[in-house]
Amino acid sequence: MKQHAMRWAAGFLAFGLILSATGCAYEILENPTVLRLGTAEDGQGPAGDQIEEFARQVETRSGGKLLIQPVWRAGGQELWDHDQAVARSVVSGELDMALVPSRTWDSEGILSLRALSAPFLVTSSGVLNDAVEPELADEMLAGLDEVGLKGLTLIPEGLQLLFSFRTPILTPADTEGMVIRAARSTTSYKALAALGAVPVEVQELQFANQDDPGQLGAAESSFAYAAQLRPARTKTGMPIATGNVVISSKANTLVINMKALDELEEGDRQVLSEAANSTRHQASELLPGLSEEARKYCRNGGTVVTASRQQVDAFRLAMTPVYAELEQDPHTRDLIARLRDLAAKAPAEAPVEPCG
Repeated sequence: MKQHAMRWAAGFLAFGLILSATGCAYEILENPTVLRLGTAEDGQGPAGDQIEEFARQVETRSGGKLLIQPVWRAGGQELWDHDQAVARSVVSGELDMALVPSRTWDSEGILSLRALSAPFLVTSSGVLNDAVEPELADEMLAGLDEVGLKGLTLIPEGLQLLFSFRTPILTPADTEGMVIRAARSTTSYKALAALGAVPVEVQELQFANQDDPGQLGAAESSFAYAAQLRPARTKTGMPIATGNVVISSKANTLVINMKALDELEEGDRQVLSEAANSTRHQASELLPGLSEEARKYCRNGGTVVTASRQQVDAFRLAMTPVYAELEQDPHTRDLIARLRDLAAKAPAEAPVEPCG
């Protein structure tokens, strides 16, 4: 506990008065335990909301005895693999905890979460919510044990689409030779490469300050971050979303370094577990359907196109070599089959409607 007590001095000013969920001030404890939780995000998007909610839950449930100190942009602003940088920081113990996209871990040698990044597999908010329930999530998170991490929960964030800076993307032929901005992930990059695209990672600040997209033809992203996809002087305005071509799903792993966990009292460990589950539950309840997000994007001036059923099938067919490789691993093959089963049983969601 000495390590965390020393961190309190640095974290005190950042927290100021500690407020409960009801707005009343707790009595400031002399030596509360402070856990530094890192993310590559800046605190403005869904991941930031998840961290803030988790911090609130921990503070409330522990009565101010245990606190979470968010570390925004923990992966740096210049690194091209900023999610991986955060992952390495929590593995090394530089960070106590981290919120890292599940897709990040395959490039760090952790393969148990790859099924969530499998292309065209989890394509609705309902299935994503089912996929992060403990029955499946705990099994996928168990792979983090080998690098000294405890996976507390998986938190759903959203669905990944293609946003074009040029003409609509409706068939795999439309992405042939196209440079597509995408967060680094071995599985995601192989899926884009199977479409004939060239995936690259471009830092948000570098991307936003460009005069135009340059050679970038599109981005793989979600409606939640669509406003950040418009470079400074792009004549085409907001990018064109292909609203019913869901490349993959995005869930965030909430993890803690095992050494940091071992230093905590049993009651504090229980607080973290309960707060993590509550945060996941709230994120699932708030996760909008894809059609709802598309309508909002349209109201904000965006353009949404939809591919025909035959065109969607063509995208899926292009993923055959990606699945052939993924399913060489028995555990990944089993998880993919179980996710397919979830998708087959899930109620149909409202279709995305084109606009613009």
